[in-house]
Amino acid sequence: MTKRTKQLVMAFSVPVLILLGMCFTPLYTLMMGEEITLETIPVDPSDVLRGDYVTLRYQAEEIPKRFLDDSVATSLEAGGFRAVDVYVLLEEENGVHSPAKVSLDKPETGLFLKGKLNYIGMNMTEEVAYIEYSLDRYYVEDNTGTEWEKASAQGDILVKAKVKNGYAILTDLMKKN
Repeated sequence: MTKRTKQLVMAFSVPVLILLGMCFTPLYTLMMGEEITLETIPVDPSDVLRGDYVTLRYQAEEIPKRFLDDSVATSLEAGGFRAVDVYVLLEEENGVHSPAKVSLDKPETGLFLKGKLNYIGMNMTEEVAYIEYSLDRYYVEDNTGTEWEKASAQGDILVKAKVKNGYAILTDLMKKN
């Protein structure tokens, strides 16, 4: 093999290896992850150019402040109120997973999601931590988007996801009733 051929092989191999590396975590999560169910809250999507999809928000995105470790709020304040990486330990009740504890440290046992704590503020009744998981959009079959939007606007959707080491991938939507 000539020097030029080796250089070409390397030049083409690097992008391919990068693309394969980007696929590893999602595929590993789908194959080895544990399935969880999350409850959604109402939202009204309005983007007609991207095809049929459902915009999702979860009850687990607004976690009461009492579930936060003391170090979480301190870290948010110390970082100039920039988003902080957190781990949300989940507990299952009646087939639905919900937050039990929010920590800066990765849990050693149990199911958990990794998220970003954006800020702590008030909702209608109490002080809550607003956490983002990047699980906010799910693409559905053509011509079914309107049906799912209506269910989403009423908060009648449960989401199935696979989770491995805090990384989650949406796998399915279903209606509560």
